[in-house]
Amino acid sequence: MSDRVDQIIEKLHQLKEIRQQLVNEPMSPPGVWIHQYEVCKRYKKGGDIYTYTYAKWQSVEPIFNRNPKPRLKSIVKRGKNPKMTCHQHIGRVNSSTGLGTEPQVTKAYQEWENRKQLDAVDKALEQIEAALIGVMPEQTNKA
Repeated sequence: MSDRVDQIIEKLHQLKEIRQQLVNEPMSPPGVWIHQYEVCKRYKKGGDIYTYTYAKWQSVEPIFNRNPKPRLKSIVKRGKNPKMTCHQHIGRVNSSTGLGTEPQVTKAYQEWENRKQLDAVDKALEQIEAALIGVMPEQTNKA
């Protein structure tokens, strides 16, 4: 039984180290995800149709700064926040022309993965803490 407890304590120390490493890594803001979308473009010169896949950050709440083109600065839909938006363009993921993934997309996916791992570690620690509180009452000296 004592060996099992020691193993659990060792796993908790490893979880603590993993969490600390993740905190030091660059990560996406909480509550955001990456959305991929396709754009088809027909070029007039040859009539060829090419497909491009792009990535953008998405969130439920408007947390990204708007960066409209100069000709669109005055156009904001009714009821919308003129300074903030719920999405932000990252870059090209791939295309049918052979263009590869842009470096900022690779970096964004790594930041998002770091955030998901940190959230998973935090959730595991919360569940462990809840289980320990259920087994071990806070006041042990009831006598």
